[in-house]
Amino acid sequence: MKRRVGGLETEYGLVCVRADGSRALEPEAAARELFRPVVAMGRSSNVFLRNAARLYLDVGSHPEYATAECDDWWELVAQDGAGDRIFADLAAQANERLAADGQDARIHLLKNNVDSAGNAFGSHENFLVDRRGEFTRLPRYLLPFLVTRQIVTGAGGVVRTAPTDASSGHRAEDGGETAPEPAQFVFSRRSDHMWEAVSSATTRTRPIINTRDEPHGDPTRFRRLHVIVGDSTMSEVSTRLRFATTDLVLRAIESGRALPELSLHDDIAAIRAVARDLTGGAPLPLAGGGTTTAVQVQQRWLDHVTPLADETEQDILEQWQRAIDAVRTGDRTWAGQNLDWAIKERLFTQVAERRGVGLEDPAIERLDLAYHDIEPSQSVFHALQRRGLAPRVLDEARIEGARTTAPTTTRAHLRGQVVTAAQERGVDHVVDWTTLRLTRPGAMPVQVLDPFATELPSVDALLEEIRSSGEADPASPAPFA
Repeated sequence: MKRRVGGLETEYGLVCVRADGSRALEPEAAARELFRPVVAMGRSSNVFLRNAARLYLDVGSHPEYATAECDDWWELVAQDGAGDRIFADLAAQANERLAADGQDARIHLLKNNVDSAGNAFGSHENFLVDRRGEFTRLPRYLLPFLVTRQIVTGAGGVVRTAPTDASSGHRAEDGGETAPEPAQFVFSRRSDHMWEAVSSATTRTRPIINTRDEPHGDPTRFRRLHVIVGDSTMSEVSTRLRFATTDLVLRAIESGRALPELSLHDDIAAIRAVARDLTGGAPLPLAGGGTTTAVQVQQRWLDHVTPLADETEQDILEQWQRAIDAVRTGDRTWAGQNLDWAIKERLFTQVAERRGVGLEDPAIERLDLAYHDIEPSQSVFHALQRRGLAPRVLDEARIEGARTTAPTTTRAHLRGQVVTAAQERGVDHVVDWTTLRLTRPGAMPVQVLDPFATELPSVDALLEEIRSSGEADPASPAPFA
């Protein structure tokens, strides 16, 4: 599939604290405060926006944002950044209300995967694949790539964990008292929260690949590949590489060409081992015997997909190679200013050395959380951007535009038009990924099952019905803009 639709679902960590750092509101109460304008707008905590994205409150009081369908990975990065801005504004509004009420309380939203209590939340990638393909064949080739992809696109972090049994990924038992658990920097903290390679569950077992069959499109033509293993990334370079490299690997799998046989003996043991091996050279047992390494797996896939990349994708291949080389050689010069894990590795090392503390120090954990704060004035990542120590690729205008404008080359364009027109004229409506409907007697739903559709007579008729319902209020701004 040369042209592929994809989307990103991000769960945000939510904390509400007092000035002294103690908890001010429980997550449920903080989430209600955060979503007050959302519920006022849509009478629900689950709404679709003018940019065709979905904003909602997920199980466990996790604010979540799902981008609209994108077929360009820079567009996806812009839509993802728009979600950060929208939620940052909602948090700012909530904090203003709390202050006006005289409460010593401030809501923080964190775009990471593990909070200070060890609770995990996800950053899920979705890729459109052809229904006619053999879906059961995908994991055989995709899993080794996803297990080792963290050396390129991991968010980085610090874990305190006892040594693990290499064959199972579980803690080794020594029969005596356990020593204090050492702290170490890892490519991905998310790796410790994966428990199965492939499963139809999402929360109970947390697999690398989710097989629940929800195509969000014509089920006779399409299937949705749901990847759960990814880290929430702040760097635009890291986010794009997550999707662009995976897209190229999927393209290779779909091509019918001979593929690298790299199936691992134990994917879960391997994903934990890779996270902890910053050299990328630790041996990983293969299912067919012998071993490989994380660097070798990524290099094999990069070499394999290179002939499939067109002239617009050469920079992806170059950045992928630079990321692999940063691990192989230990030279973090490029990675340390472009990839989340390497930016954080450099930052944490500098702070620990300057303060004379170890990575287990609480100051490092606070720094990690602050790195992922989406409020620009509070975010360590944004502070690094302003100093030229973290990448800034997309300009402000593009990200701001993505807050209210849907991608124009996918079905999202139609959904965005309907939501915008209905909100401007105050027309009650209900939409989801495939269906558009007005909530009035006799209104018939309009289905858009082709994710690539940008024009449809039935949608044109629906838009005409909305526009004939009354005059738009030009003074009414887009919600959350």
